[in-house]
Amino acid sequence: MNWETVVRRDVVWDELEALQVALVREVQNDKSKAYLLISEPKPTFTHGRNSDPKDLRWTEAQIRQHQVKVTCVSRGGKWTFHGPGQILIYPIIHLPSWGYSSKSVRAFLNDFRKAVVKAIENLESLPVREGEPFGIYINEKKLASFGLAFEKSVSSHGMALYLTNQSPFFEGINPCGVSTGVSTCLNENLSEPRSWDSVAYLVAASIKNHFSFRLSQVL
Repeated sequence: MNWETVVRRDVVWDELEALQVALVREVQNDKSKAYLLISEPKPTFTHGRNSDPKDLRWTEAQIRQHQVKVTCVSRGGKWTFHGPGQILIYPIIHLPSWGYSSKSVRAFLNDFRKAVVKAIENLESLPVREGEPFGIYINEKKLASFGLAFEKSVSSHGMALYLTNQSPFFEGINPCGVSTGVSTCLNENLSEPRSWDSVAYLVAASIKNHFSFRLSQVL
């Protein structure tokens, strides 16, 4: 089983969604394939199937002023923001082909989060932890958010890691439905800021290694 990495930066959300749909279809047709779709999209508020319109706090005028697109996506979950300074990583795999049952969504999600945590810990000794609402935290502040979807046992969507400060845009929503939620970013917690590319590829390598090792244990 081999991973293929696909990277898109400065991409509009509709193009990212279309690419993701195409990759999901490829994996559904050939279950031996697996993709990591890594992106840095243009500013976008996204909301999933469980979202509440009241969690969008900005007016239409404010949304236009900040040049943010608003779109509904196929994942579960509520409102979040994606844009420059974030690293989005979507693992697109067929769960049973990687040793999970079709219903082992939580186990897959937990493994995915652990792989990201390990990558962050390898960067520098930080007080990073797993927490709820489901994500990764530093000192009670959210560093990474997760939201996945599954179709015919193939995963889509994934994780957003905040590399640079996202607070100005998160003021426009109640992220994950939490009005008191506070975010942080990786570069504010590191002794030296890291580039988007260096962090993205470090996290991608950790995800690939984690799932490949797990597969070797269950086969």
